[in-house]
Amino acid sequence: MEMTASNTEPTTSKPRTRTVLKLYFLLTTIAGIIGTLVSLGGFLYAIGKKLIITNDEYIVAERYYELDICSNTYSKAVPGNPNAMATPTEAEIAKCKADKKVTLIEARNALFKEDMLSGGIWSLLFLILLFTHYPRFMRLNKKPE
Repeated sequence: MEMTASNTEPTTSKPRTRTVLKLYFLLTTIAGIIGTLVSLGGFLYAIGKKLIITNDEYIVAERYYELDICSNTYSKAVPGNPNAMATPTEAEIAKCKADKKVTLIEARNALFKEDMLSGGIWSLLFLILLFTHYPRFMRLNKKPE
């Protein structure tokens, strides 16, 4: 503590860089905590969604319109009549729907894997951020006894 000439109150001199460093470690720790929670939430949501919602429920809820396309009439190339329309037979509709279901389930599995990769990588990055900055933040804020 030093005494100043203008007033008789003692002043303490704290280095400004220490408070800036404390603020930096505080903000990165908070970002690490929030980022980890959000990315783990997305990760767990994707797992829960895959476990709870069956493939048939997924198709009905999310992508049923793709199965309806199989029942639509389509253009048929007929010599002399370029605008000829044809209605698919029951066998064609059943085959189309079966093929679409396989495709939709494969697409769902691919999206699930993407969600797992994304959630896992972001969780790992935020955990690294948290575990590298939080101990330093605590060391800077440790009060001498």
